Amino acid sequence: MDLDLFHEMALIREAFSLGFLPRVDIFSYVPTITPVVHHEWGTGLILYLLTVQLGLGAPGLIILKYLLAAFIALGCFCFATRQGAGYAVFSFIALLGIAMGWGGFSTIRAQLFTLCFLIIFLFLIEADRRNKGWALWAWLPLYLIWLNLHGGFLVGVGLLAVYIGQQFFLTFLAEKNFLNSLRAVKRQIWFLLATCLLTLGNPYGIDYIPYIWNAVTLDRTPFIPEWRPLWEISWTELSEWLLSLGIVLYCATQKDLRQMSGVFIIGATAWFALWHYRHLSIYAVAWMCYTPAYLEKTPLGDLINKVWQENSRLLAAIFVIMGISGTFYAVHNQFWQIRIPTTAEEGKEGVPVYPAGAVSYLKDHKFSGNLMVPYSTGAYVSWRLYPAVKVSLDSRFEVAYPVPTVAESIRFYAAQEGWQETLAKYPTEAILIPRGSNLDRVMTQNDGGINQRASLPWTCVYLDDGFSLYLRSDLAKRFPFTDRRGQPIPARFP
Repeated sequence: MDLDLFHEMALIREAFSLGFLPRVDIFSYVPTITPVVHHEWGTGLILYLLTVQLGLGAPGLIILKYLLAAFIALGCFCFATRQGAGYAVFSFIALLGIAMGWGGFSTIRAQLFTLCFLIIFLFLIEADRRNKGWALWAWLPLYLIWLNLHGGFLVGVGLLAVYIGQQFFLTFLAEKNFLNSLRAVKRQIWFLLATCLLTLGNPYGIDYIPYIWNAVTLDRTPFIPEWRPLWEISWTELSEWLLSLGIVLYCATQKDLRQMSGVFIIGATAWFALWHYRHLSIYAVAWMCYTPAYLEKTPLGDLINKVWQENSRLLAAIFVIMGISGTFYAVHNQFWQIRIPTTAEEGKEGVPVYPAGAVSYLKDHKFSGNLMVPYSTGAYVSWRLYPAVKVSLDSRFEVAYPVPTVAESIRFYAAQEGWQETLAKYPTEAILIPRGSNLDRVMTQNDGGINQRASLPWTCVYLDDGFSLYLRSDLAKRFPFTDRRGQPIPARFP
């Protein structure tokens, strides 16, 4: 489960209750940004309608995930073959594309919608390149929907500008006349301006503009690993990126640049992917759409086709074995079930861990108040416990929380110097602490034993293999101590 899903759905639940999208934060008890501009509100609406209003629950979420993934895969295949790629070349190219882009498909998140819209966008600009007048008219309503689903709509705006730049450059390369080249893209420039104006077509109006500017210029790398450069994430990912770019450069030595439509788009997405791992799946989709056709009718492409023809049965058997192995792996991992990790051991896999046990404890004992939480758990707590419980933080980083607030929370849970001041600064009544964190060790040492409760300002009332829960001692008297270490912690959705 993606942690953002919970605050997206919590927002829509409250919007249904209030009758409007709140423009001030309602989930936190610490100072937040005003106005709150939630760029994924449309995704939250879809997920809430699907899982709650229609009653499809977790199965509905799983079905949506696989439908979106299938659309992206089929879209890449159809686009590449329309560009002239054969089955053999696409099949080999797809292996590298999947290796690069898998991170975007690991869970259901708003970026899946961006990948879908990216493919539709690529179809439209290719239609425009072939002088289909309707294509950019179709783009405008598409953009309006994309805009309200995910901040990734900027990919569409940016790549439309890149496409116009590519068409201008290629025309200038052919005619060597600046004004004629500019006239050739005049119509597209008007559509780009219309696209920019349509950005106001959202529930937040003009407030969306300064928000999105701040979101684009904000440095998230100290706080969110997926925004870091490839070389800081994984040398494997960087090697795949280099290999993919090497294939494009090889094709450029074998073809005229005018035969490589979309090469500017590949260049732009490759650049952003290099600097932000989060964008690697966007690059992978663009690369899989265009590169197979580049490679076709090159010496390497001819070699791939020859090997395919001469060893068709062997290669078919290999691909079948890969498919069967993938199916067994998916079945082993119960691909039909939503997974909500709840233990520190599961957290070692690099996935968010959710405090399902602590949340159930608070709900069962009718706790109402302010709960200090780490970044990755706040949205889940709000989804399960709001309005009874308000949180100190959740994953709405630039949406609701300024950078100092996020940094303060990180220092607090790392038990760095001055961490106690954070407790004194806000009206905190309970603390949710990940097991194994520095703060967990410090609190355990200060406690000196879970039964010595009365003399301490904070009392441990709950333990499991993922989290510990402390209450202010004056409030803890009516909360029995519960130890669920070693027990399975079930988590349900929605």
